[in-house]
Amino acid sequence: CTPGPDPMLALTTPLKTRLQALPQLTGWDVRTSTEHADRSVVPAADVRVVGAGASPRSAGVMLEPQWSITLMVRRGDTAAAELDAALDAVVCTLHGWQPGSHGGRGWEPLKLQRITEPVFEDVGLVGYELVFSTAGLYQGQQ
Repeated sequence: CTPGPDPMLALTTPLKTRLQALPQLTGWDVRTSTEHADRSVVPAADVRVVGAGASPRSAGVMLEPQWSITLMVRRGDTAAAELDAALDAVVCTLHGWQPGSHGGRGWEPLKLQRITEPVFEDVGLVGYELVFSTAGLYQGQQ
């Protein structure tokens, strides 16, 4: 393989930037798992890799990272409307988006895999976790 600086995590910044541009997330703390952040600030969208699959190819391996976007707000009268607007915007802006070349390899379009309700330590929070997958080819030794 041709090593690079955190090639799988190279999509972190483009994903965060794309989410920060959404009007529905104005005022939200959009953060990643690799940066220092006050994790008590809400509403928030937390971006992280939660795992990856791998499909062997003759010339290498297709790595298939799964990106989690966890949306969280405080429970209250407007929580459902806030979450619904944020969820709609995130799905519409990420599903089918092709991030292009980052970390020395091209990435396939993102695909929404599932939406689940996360378990928060703070019972005053409510949210949804959206998991998207993509794929990039890692060249093996010839």
